[in-house]
Amino acid sequence: MADDIDYDYLVKDLSKLWTVLKDDLSSGKVLYNDIEKLKSDYVFFSAFHDMFTKAVGYFEESLKDIFPMYRGANGKQSLTNYNRMIPTLEYSQKHNRMNPPGTVFLYLGINKQNNFHESITTCLKEIRAPHDSAATLCRFQITDFGRNKKVVDICGDSSIPKQTHELEQYIKKKCFDKTFRIINPIKLSKIITMLYFNIFSSDQIFKPVETDKQDIKKMEYAPFQAIANYIKEQGYAGMIYKSTVHKNGTNLVLFDTDYASVVPNSMKHVKVSDYL
Repeated sequence: MADDIDYDYLVKDLSKLWTVLKDDLSSGKVLYNDIEKLKSDYVFFSAFHDMFTKAVGYFEESLKDIFPMYRGANGKQSLTNYNRMIPTLEYSQKHNRMNPPGTVFLYLGINKQNNFHESITTCLKEIRAPHDSAATLCRFQITDFGRNKKVVDICGDSSIPKQTHELEQYIKKKCFDKTFRIINPIKLSKIITMLYFNIFSSDQIFKPVETDKQDIKKMEYAPFQAIANYIKEQGYAGMIYKSTVHKNGTNLVLFDTDYASVVPNSMKHVKVSDYL
């Protein structure tokens, strides 16, 4: 299997399959929550399902272990108005990357290396905070309700090489079982899934949408909403994914706002230029 891998080809091929899925979802030919039809009729989704089924255990994260987590808002908001940081159904009537109108998800900026500065920078970039402005930040913590929940990390691994020859050597080095002198299928499955997640997070697929026009957001976000719904239906509390607006940024989306709550007295005003 390793000898057949061509990263550039995979990116182009999956991008085409992604476009087919996006067009049909945005036109209403298939619905984001029609999982069986998505799996049976769309190659991108069936491939994602196959990868997910075989290797999801490698990419599970305990929600209680994720720290720090932040949300931000533009301007100087009241430091006692914690409700400003909690999404509600009333203000969830537009398309977001992972949830359609009428569905309330909680988006948080995180950093898996416990880097507070990077987590805050991600938040500020996600809300498109102007460089010369002020913003309000609030830290979040996992609740007892979310403590035993798990999320799926689909960020991939940027250390996996993209050049075909280097990729082949990488796989052989990481997966070769010296005792039996064969490629270990379990290790191979993990790396191939990482590679798939890398492609999923590539600029061709996971790109920023710099517009407020709902028809464009509906089209661009449709496949992400379908995948988020799929992961939710598998019993996970959320997913970790790369930021499209901050190179080193990572986001967490929770499918239930009760899984996390604001940290008391953590709201603060910041100078955006200190972080961007």
